[in-house]
Amino acid sequence: MFRYSLPVLVIVIALFAGCGPLETQENTVEQSAEQSQGAGPVKESTGVVRRPTIQSHNARFYHESQRSRVSIRYRNAGLSPAYNVRTDLAVFLDGNSVPIEKDTFTVPTLAPNKGLELRGTLSDAFFENVINGKTTLLMEFTVRYQDEQGQGFEALSTWQFSRSTLELFLIEERAN
Repeated sequence: MFRYSLPVLVIVIALFAGCGPLETQENTVEQSAEQSQGAGPVKESTGVVRRPTIQSHNARFYHESQRSRVSIRYRNAGLSPAYNVRTDLAVFLDGNSVPIEKDTFTVPTLAPNKGLELRGTLSDAFFENVINGKTTLLMEFTVRYQDEQGQGFEALSTWQFSRSTLELFLIEERAN
C-alpha cells in the first residue's frame, strides 16, 4: 500500500505546482500608483483594450417556396461593441460564383453577445443538384468591423455543404 503512495504523492505535487491562475479573455487593469519621493506624478493605469470579435455559426442551405436559400448567423463574441459592421455572403457551386440576392447591410453598432442573421436567395433552383451530389456548394461569409478606436478587423468563414448530413460545416475560419 505504501509502495504506491510515494508516486501518487509526487504526481499530485507536480499537478499543483503546474497549476497557475487561469487567464480569462477579459484583461484586468493593473493599478500602479507608485509615487516618487516628493510631489512627483502618479503613473496612470495601464491595460489592454478589449476588442470586439465577430464569430459566425449555424450556416444553413435549404429549399423553401421553389427557391434555394442560404443563411448564416453571426454574433459579437468580444467584450466591447463592434462598429460599422459590414457583411458579405458569397456562394460557389463547383468553384463558380453564383449570384444571390442577399440582405447585405451595414450595422452601426453590434453589442457584445448580440447576434444577427444574414440571408440570401439563389436566383435559380440549385437545390436538387446540391442534394444529389452533382454540385459542390461552398459558402463564404465575410464581416468587416471596427473597434472603439477605429481600428479595422475582418473575419472570414468558409462553409461546405455535406450531402450525408444535409448541413453546412465549417472548413475554414480566419480573423485578424
